Amino acid sequence: MSGITTLRVGKMEVLRTDLERLGDIWLFQKVQRMKNLLKIAEPDEALYRELMVSLGYPKNRVQFLNLALLLPFKEIRLLKTKDLIRKALLYRAGFEENVDELPPFFDLSLRMERFQWVEKGIRPANHPRRRLEGASLFLEELAGIGAVNFFLMRIKGWKRKIENSVDASAFVRRVMELSGVGIQRRQESFFNVILPFFLALFPREVESQLRVVFELHPPLASNFLIKSFLQKYPHILPASTREHFGIIMLMKNSRGGSINTP
Repeated sequence: MSGITTLRVGKMEVLRTDLERLGDIWLFQKVQRMKNLLKIAEPDEALYRELMVSLGYPKNRVQFLNLALLLPFKEIRLLKTKDLIRKALLYRAGFEENVDELPPFFDLSLRMERFQWVEKGIRPANHPRRRLEGASLFLEELAGIGAVNFFLMRIKGWKRKIENSVDASAFVRRVMELSGVGIQRRQESFFNVILPFFLALFPREVESQLRVVFELHPPLASNFLIKSFLQKYPHILPASTREHFGIIMLMKNSRGGSINTP
């Protein structure tokens, strides 16, 4: 990756090929990370941890992971209802002191301190407490049949052939129909968590389907790295999530943020 330093834009298709290649590298690394995680955690716990991490902006991602370790998914399944799950999340996170209605098996000694969370400068919609309250809604949905089964049933339940960006978008919307999570966060969680996780866990069963979604789904909302790339190359817009993550891979791994085509 260190050899990627300059960009020749004589032919647009050459750039597209490079962005797609980098997108494939991004996905390969994500899948390998999920495989490593599955070596040390049960599938439901591994998926739950990754979903929790996806709720946090960079300043609070480690905190969300620590909370997922303090309140594992097996305990979430015992709590069952969104109200109890919300109380448990907020107590273990250090945001609430009220323990009324929490069941006898709930260990009150396990919790974080509120000062561990970064709250200053965080928009109200992104505040960790707000994110945890939203998480209680979709965790109730996952608790019934398990996190892996919940998403696997939706992935395998999609029978329509995915032939274009409209089909790919509809597929992602269906798989990620979750309460308490915004549309943009659902899309980001699908490609950063669900896609690589299920490619790692069930490659033969879902690879062809998920691969097509990765190649055809429209690019996600622009973040800082995408915007930086477009400032340098305003005429080169990503056409898919594959190219979107190719740009992210490029910008993270090259000082100049550009491509050297052979």
